[in-house]
Amino acid sequence: MSASDNTIHASHELAGDSEKLEKYYADWAAKYDDDVRNEEYGGPRAIASIALMVADSFLGKPAKSIRVLDAGCGTGLAGIELKMKGFDVIDGFDLSQEMCDIAEKTEAYAELAGNVDLNRDDKPVFNRTYDLIVCCGVFTLGHVEPEALTRLAEYLSDDGYMVVSTRNSYLEDTDYEDVGKLIEKQGTLHLVTKLPDARYIAEEDAHYWVYGKGRKAS
Repeated sequence: MSASDNTIHASHELAGDSEKLEKYYADWAAKYDDDVRNEEYGGPRAIASIALMVADSFLGKPAKSIRVLDAGCGTGLAGIELKMKGFDVIDGFDLSQEMCDIAEKTEAYAELAGNVDLNRDDKPVFNRTYDLIVCCGVFTLGHVEPEALTRLAEYLSDDGYMVVSTRNSYLEDTDYEDVGKLIEKQGTLHLVTKLPDARYIAEEDAHYWVYGKGRKAS
């Protein structure tokens, strides 16, 4: 196992402890991009491609007119990919302020906020809703609980969509799929489609889930 892989795996052992995660990512921020590049991290590119498909196929709007939230933006890798796909209005937040400081330098974001913990029932940090949310690398072992889907849904407009990645190891070791079905039953979100076992990082694939706000139209 490479040094970069060891660093990534160490973050999976933090059991969702926000204080430990925040400190870990503060210390990791400067080396993060190099480490994930070494491990062929393709999640940001994949999720931006799916976001463009959602814009064309479900929202029916040009990318440049869609307000996007990059939830768990890290150093801005997904924001860069979204910009390349034609999305112009992108906000982002992350647990780590240090990661957001690096994301700001990409110039991909209109507004950024650090210290946002999706494992807590806090009020949304931005006083607006979004046509589209992308959430890449957040539903990962040791990071965010499946129930965070309901917190993300608070940021969606009534006809908005959300694209979420889940590492396959996360799916195997958590009750994400059961929680997702419960959230659907409650009418908070509905599953539109999923792309299973798609490219994510060298060591494993991920599922990509597309959700719509509210109940599925009958």
